[in-house]
Amino acid sequence: MIQSLSVLTTSSLALYLSGFSVNASPLRDPRLKAISASACSLPFRLFTTGALLLATTSSSLAVQQPRDFGPAQRVERVSAEAAVRFLDRATFGATTEDILFVQSQGYEAWLDAQLAMPSTLLLPKMIDDRCAPDQPGESEATCPNYFAPGHWVFLQQIWWDHALGAPDQLRQRVAFALSEIFVVSDLDGIVVSYPSTLSDYYDTLVRGAFANYRTVIEDVTLHPSMGQYLTMAGNRKEDPVLNTRPDENYAREIMQLFSIGLHELNPDGSEKIGLDGLPIPTYTQDTITETARALTGWTFDGLTPSDILAEFLSLFPRVGSMIAWEAFHDVDIKFIVDGGILPPGGTAQDDLTGFLDILATHANVGPFIGKQLIQRLVTSNPSPEYVARISAVWNNDGNGVRGNLGAVVRAILLDPEGLEGHTTNPTTFGKLREPLLKLTGLWRKFDFIGEVTATPFLASESFGQRAMGAPSVFNFFRPDYTSTHLASLGLVAPELQIATHSFVTRTANRFTEFIMEGNTDVADQSYAEPILDLGPLKALADQPEQMVALLDLRLCGGLMSAGTKTTLTNYLATLPFQVAGLPDGYVRAAEGLAIVTASPDYALQQ
Repeated sequence: MIQSLSVLTTSSLALYLSGFSVNASPLRDPRLKAISASACSLPFRLFTTGALLLATTSSSLAVQQPRDFGPAQRVERVSAEAAVRFLDRATFGATTEDILFVQSQGYEAWLDAQLAMPSTLLLPKMIDDRCAPDQPGESEATCPNYFAPGHWVFLQQIWWDHALGAPDQLRQRVAFALSEIFVVSDLDGIVVSYPSTLSDYYDTLVRGAFANYRTVIEDVTLHPSMGQYLTMAGNRKEDPVLNTRPDENYAREIMQLFSIGLHELNPDGSEKIGLDGLPIPTYTQDTITETARALTGWTFDGLTPSDILAEFLSLFPRVGSMIAWEAFHDVDIKFIVDGGILPPGGTAQDDLTGFLDILATHANVGPFIGKQLIQRLVTSNPSPEYVARISAVWNNDGNGVRGNLGAVVRAILLDPEGLEGHTTNPTTFGKLREPLLKLTGLWRKFDFIGEVTATPFLASESFGQRAMGAPSVFNFFRPDYTSTHLASLGLVAPELQIATHSFVTRTANRFTEFIMEGNTDVADQSYAEPILDLGPLKALADQPEQMVALLDLRLCGGLMSAGTKTTLTNYLATLPFQVAGLPDGYVRAAEGLAIVTASPDYALQQ
């Protein structure tokens, strides 16, 4: 664990430690105010400073060469620690129930069960909640007095409920990863006004998590939320009279972000280099212009297609696919990506099908999208061999099928590098946990009860991240984001892009509030978030070493550094076991949990 952190610069890692102050969290219970003061005591500061020094000085900065693992092997026996690490990649946090399942039946049995589960969807609950104009069969006339902002809040709450409690955890986790690749954001003023449509877009990713990429990319392309967000809805052929040209927005982003990227790739994800010594572009501006013409003629459903321009442009998003209005489609020949040609006279659907067929079979898609899925689920810096193995599965799932996302996800999670990279390549393996995953992990790992209520309002403010709320089509962070020091080592750390001093401090303070006010022993009446069960930690509070071992298992998958264990064990032993008005061991349990969630050990998923 400490070796893995050694590749981060001191200043980068310090973001996870500097400025942490429990007193900045508005604790209301008077018993807790006294306790919180101890978290700013000298021992606590020694813990954070010691962890920082250990992380930056205890091992060499040399980057090990990736090991060639060969074919993935079936794992028959799984330790509790390995089960936690696997489930932290495959779910929103390892629960006791899932840990026991993986231990007793293995990785593959758990994956089989998850792949067979039906989808837990957002839209049905949105419909049950209230009538909305953007729902099937409804309109502004049938849903009077509709209030979109309130429905948006409900959508956020449902997302948290599904992240924490949906049984199809693997599907939900992959859908969240896909939502950070095929980005649609509620920061768009129109998208946020139609939350049922947005929920249906997310459901498209949930349903598509194990489907075929070719199906998913067409569903994404024709969805009204995407049509609005990247302005393909209402895209029309050139009109010399009105001096208009086709909109190039979606044509650019579907190639740059959703499929093939900017440069031609080898199967291992490395860039192909041309005779001029530069990376070979996958497309040109001319390609974008031609593709934009191929994507003309689509808009929101709601009226019978006609040749009336005002109607073509004036509709609003609805659930379901956009529809073609042929009067606005360009029927001339198009020269598209990879030397593809769309013949003249094609309908809007003909050209879309032809374009997506060529795009989906491009050699770049496997390494480009496959590597990003590895980054979102397992590790920020997969070896070229790992990427190449996933690209091979992308190209052929074993049954001659290309783009089988279910097979790709299984291969990513069962790959030997994914399972054992923490031992075979400890200085580069792993990824920073996204803020939302740190929080869902905390609540799931300690058997939460109750529902998420206020967090949808606070997620962006406290964590710099909320589902379906990225600041741009480039997500919250770029897959190639890096620091100066990491770049010198040839490494990236995507999530570090939002690990600012401000957000790291806010996250730590918010977590402390959740832990100290939201548990089965001390739950302030005004506290309205999930409640944690500190019982297992309190039961070991008179044995600090054993309590730290449990924190290590549940939060760090057994990879907490020796230095952190020693520092934390010694510090917890100085805290009172008994405090008037509180259960025995409560102070040690609550502070121990708060400290580990703010530590570099929990910040890094391995």
